[in-house]
Amino acid sequence: MDTNTLDYTDDRLTASAAPQCILQVVLGADSISLLSADHNGAVLALQSWTFPSGEQAFHQSEWQLRGVLRQAVFGLPFGHIHCALFHRNATLVPRRLFQHGNLATYFKLLLNPAEYTYAYDELPEFDAYLVYATEQGLARLCTEFFPRGRVRHLAVPLLRQARDLDASEEHRIFVNIRNQVAQIAVFERQNLLFYNSFAFAASPDLLYYILLVYDQFRLNPQDTPLIVAGNLLEDSELYRLLYRFVRDIRFAALPGYYRLPEDAGILPGHCYFDLFCLKNL
Repeated sequence: MDTNTLDYTDDRLTASAAPQCILQVVLGADSISLLSADHNGAVLALQSWTFPSGEQAFHQSEWQLRGVLRQAVFGLPFGHIHCALFHRNATLVPRRLFQHGNLATYFKLLLNPAEYTYAYDELPEFDAYLVYATEQGLARLCTEFFPRGRVRHLAVPLLRQARDLDASEEHRIFVNIRNQVAQIAVFERQNLLFYNSFAFAASPDLLYYILLVYDQFRLNPQDTPLIVAGNLLEDSELYRLLYRFVRDIRFAALPGYYRLPEDAGILPGHCYFDLFCLKNL
């Protein structure tokens, strides 16, 4: 059974208003989230659905995803639609080593044999390419429901936006927590040193991966800031565990082009950081 974990929709989001609005969607095998805003940047909808986590094959959750995507809000005639794929099968390749002719070779040692749709996105600001392997069913779902534009991996807009967070710091670690996956990046000023994603089942697992990254880059968790976006609240067990080891935890500041609704009872803005980033697609 899917769980509608967030459901905010403004009455002003109608079929007649939608052509002047933007829709931003993050679509993964275990979750869907959306943001809609008008031309003035006022957020009119924030919705999110999650499905049972685990290493289940895409075909086991496809019918749930299709059920959500057939809901009325996705059928509105939006003026602009941005969609990002979310999954772990992505890797950064420096420009000097990139070869677009055989993308599968980048995953030869990383993925079990299966049928994937391979793609890549250029990240010129990092002098690199993001290469990713999407299960074919999930890739087809994107083109079926969002045929009007190119679909990219969520890491592309996420890294672009994270690059500018606290850029005056010599080093900082950024983590975006989405369901049971953490996307972790290391920045030196505005240079990207590292990006990877990690699945975790419990708080200690995530703590291990974050401290491992600190250790790999010889950064001191007592003075190198950790910038957090996604599913983390200050009163949570995970936050308290992280704070025992990392003394400077900062929540990611949202970009200024959208305005969250006041008194809507929704979570703090950093929880929607990845959705806001899709404007950079």
